[in-house]
Amino acid sequence: MATLRDKLKSYGSKPKDQEPRPAEPVRDCLRVFDRTDRRDYALPDELPGEMLYLLSGEEMGAVPLEKVLFLDTETTGLSGGAGTIAFLTGLGYFEGEQFVVEQDFMRDYPEEKQMLARVGELLARSELLVTFNGRTFDMPLLDSRFIMQGMRNPAPEIPHLDLLKCARAAWKIRLTRCNLASLEEKVFGLTRWDDLPGSLVPKAFFDYLHSGEFYWVEPVLAHNVQDIRSMPMVLAALLRLYERPTEAEYAQDIYSAGRVFEKRGQTETARRCYRAADRGTMSRLSRLTLADSLRRHREYGQAAEIYRRMIEQGQAGVYPYVALAKLLEHRLGRPEEALSLTRRAMLLCGPDQEEEMAALQKRLLRLYRKCEKRKDESLPG
Repeated sequence: MATLRDKLKSYGSKPKDQEPRPAEPVRDCLRVFDRTDRRDYALPDELPGEMLYLLSGEEMGAVPLEKVLFLDTETTGLSGGAGTIAFLTGLGYFEGEQFVVEQDFMRDYPEEKQMLARVGELLARSELLVTFNGRTFDMPLLDSRFIMQGMRNPAPEIPHLDLLKCARAAWKIRLTRCNLASLEEKVFGLTRWDDLPGSLVPKAFFDYLHSGEFYWVEPVLAHNVQDIRSMPMVLAALLRLYERPTEAEYAQDIYSAGRVFEKRGQTETARRCYRAADRGTMSRLSRLTLADSLRRHREYGQAAEIYRRMIEQGQAGVYPYVALAKLLEHRLGRPEEALSLTRRAMLLCGPDQEEEMAALQKRLLRLYRKCEKRKDESLPG
């Protein structure tokens, strides 16, 4: 009896005497261009390797601006998965004195292969790929479509900078939301008018396929152009922030830059940022982060001074008492002062801080025993 696997194999087999059908010719997709002045983006002719490392965490050399490819797709679904395809690829690149947005639009499914071929061609000549959420969405989707079409995807061979991750690291504390529309409004002072919501993009394409009327997808192309244009603006803003972090307008951005510098091992620059951000609503967080950085690097005296200043100014509740008590007990050899601080911290605990109170009581008991032991050891004879 034939198995299910045998039946499935038979669907793809042909009689030996049947001539193979010729391959269907590749259909050209629709290609449109949008060009703007290169000077509008205020990017250097070469992206410094150290800045790219700050942004991505990947070691790489300097990249000529004309070797950078910006990519964004519009797809038939927003969650990926089998059956989802990219029907529009927006590709941005600098060429001479212009920034070119090239859009390749798949008017019907047989045109996908030619659209992907153009993506592969531009990727192959690039040294840096820049996307916005592309590491999670665009590139896995395109990779699957390259595989389905039996084509090679050059993307894994070149560095990939995902600006969404960079934007969140730089601006999330101040903006909360870091999608492109929010960045355009809050960072660049631009507002999108009559922009098509991303949730309606798949429906627009299917309405186009059903009706054959191109006006259904015209808003999708306009939305995609704006996304591509915004990416070099975001990149330029990030470079400005990390070139002169302490000169940023907002303390939240200075603090956020400090966190990035510290993550990349540039501790002194990070600490300059924390000190510059020590104002207004960011004072508490900046001081805590600076003190914790000093403590981690065994600069206990400087860390203790910051915790003392926070206690004097009533900042951060119980935390600086506990942090300073730990330093005094374990690093500076002054358990008596740690005992006094622990008692003061207990007075600050409210009725909803049962766990903190239990930890402080445990610490108090240990410190009391340690202080008593020191007294006994100091007695003569």
